[in-house]
Amino acid sequence: MKKTIYTILSLAMCVILVSCQTGNTLEQLVELHDQYNTVTDDTEYDNDDDILDKGPVKGGTLKLFATEPDTLNPVLTKNALISDILGFVYEGMTKLGEDQKAIPVLSDQWSVSNDGLVWEFHIRDGVKWHDGEPFTAYDVEFTIQTILNSAIDSVYKPLLLNVSTYAAVDSSTIRIALKKPNSFMPEMMNFPILPKHQFTSTDVLSVSKQMTPVGTGPYKFDSYTAGENIVLKLNENWWQFSEDEKLKTDGMYIETIQASIYKSEDDAMAAFQAGDADAVDISVNDYNRYKGRSDLTVKKYTSRNFEFISFNLNDPVFSDLYARKAVSLAIDRDKVISEVFPGEAEEADLPILPSCWLEDETVNDFSTTDIQKATDTEKSKTEATETGATAETAKTAQTTQDNEAQITEEAADDADTPEEVLMLGGWKKNQQGYYKVIKGARRYLETELLVNVNNSLRVNAAQIICKQLEQAGIKVKLVQLEWNEMMERVSSGKYKMALIGLRVPQVPDISYLYSGSYLPEFYSPKISNNAYDVSRYSDATVNGYIEMLFSENTPARKKAIYSQLKRKILSDCPYIGLYFLKDTMIYDKALKGSLSPHTWDKFNDMTHWYKVDIN
Repeated sequence: MKKTIYTILSLAMCVILVSCQTGNTLEQLVELHDQYNTVTDDTEYDNDDDILDKGPVKGGTLKLFATEPDTLNPVLTKNALISDILGFVYEGMTKLGEDQKAIPVLSDQWSVSNDGLVWEFHIRDGVKWHDGEPFTAYDVEFTIQTILNSAIDSVYKPLLLNVSTYAAVDSSTIRIALKKPNSFMPEMMNFPILPKHQFTSTDVLSVSKQMTPVGTGPYKFDSYTAGENIVLKLNENWWQFSEDEKLKTDGMYIETIQASIYKSEDDAMAAFQAGDADAVDISVNDYNRYKGRSDLTVKKYTSRNFEFISFNLNDPVFSDLYARKAVSLAIDRDKVISEVFPGEAEEADLPILPSCWLEDETVNDFSTTDIQKATDTEKSKTEATETGATAETAKTAQTTQDNEAQITEEAADDADTPEEVLMLGGWKKNQQGYYKVIKGARRYLETELLVNVNNSLRVNAAQIICKQLEQAGIKVKLVQLEWNEMMERVSSGKYKMALIGLRVPQVPDISYLYSGSYLPEFYSPKISNNAYDVSRYSDATVNGYIEMLFSENTPARKKAIYSQLKRKILSDCPYIGLYFLKDTMIYDKALKGSLSPHTWDKFNDMTHWYKVDIN
């Protein structure tokens, strides 16, 4: 039987350290939504096993599920399932593609000033709200004003905290001025846009309790019955019908979306298992219960959940670069994945998705003169405090020492085994193990690895890692703690190594882990105090690269900057990146079409889905 093979490629805005498995439990911490609709392709629709697929047919209802909504205002809801449903009704100025680049939606083009501080987004012509009113830049202005309102607690607020001023220049253009340059601003403009005219005579907070959603998306709100369902109907006047060639000729197939409301997500999952829903998103933790089901279609994709080991760089042993590199070389990530997450994780060095457009191994480096100047300036501040011949002698001696250290560190980057790198770093070995005099005392390469006890898969991974370290002659003790106790130790610096997870943001920003966060208050302080640079890593060159990355708007140069940033970080080894976990979309066999979820849109290409009769 012929099968269609889909390549599933692989972050929200908030970065969080995660204490448990991925998926629905993470949404209880903070959820920003994998949403929005179409990316057309020419995927062929085939027969599949015991269900005869005669090709796309119009009609039918897509059955989803949700829990009771807190509000039907997409800017205010904290319910991730409701946000998913409202994602069919509302649209943003942009959406994220598989490669984490911004795709034009309600804005068809944008530009930025030479200093990177002023962005202008042009409004797509001909877009109308579901009630027939024209979509304008004043709607975008109103939405930004609503999100930034101090009385409103929106999950989208962190995306706009770097905004200094904003205004609709006219009905076709919104101008946004920033506090600091941010070349990823288009990727951060994917929050849902509200219709200003719907709120002209009432307060947005009060009306949101009983509001009727009015959007610009492919489906229009039809009804909401408390405790029962939310029903959406196809928007026959959707602007994409005149923009997308495939939609022009074929239209859309699913005419109705019905989200049944359940008391809890556990009840909703039970409904899916009983066949009362067509699609569900599950984490690696829940995959086995559906494995082998012949009545389902399974599609895996890389999640936003990144696992890594943090070193405490203030610990005398791990203040030593060679000790950190030895631990890194001792860990076989492939073996950890194959034994704990077979087919359920993807190896990664940094908290940047492997599918991100910045991850390009063919990129050519460009001159780092500006970075070097910045680094030299920092050094000159120290040197300026010295005078005369003493300063010149000290400078020459320091330069010689730095050059020798650089040569040794470069050799360490090429080392193949833990023993080789330790020998390069001046470590010696006796019956007790590897040792070195650090800060005036003999230190043995002995460590402990913290892991949170409530995450069984992470504990299994930690146990394998400990065995690998012991085999390399590195003594290690596994310490299992409750999540809060573990993070207390990490945040207070009372640890050596810790196996942790985080949920990456929707832009490829790693400053929170390596530099203290570039954007002002970019991440919610309620959840991210522990997420900032847990290793206590600081480097002037890395800071310079990060500033350049946010200031550079030429894609080729951004790739080159990121390439050198990555190289520098991996050489310094403040953390050991392990892997991204995978999530899974599971579909009823009656649902057909281009079922191709990715990290940023689990309902990707749903405008080409259709249902077949299985009776």
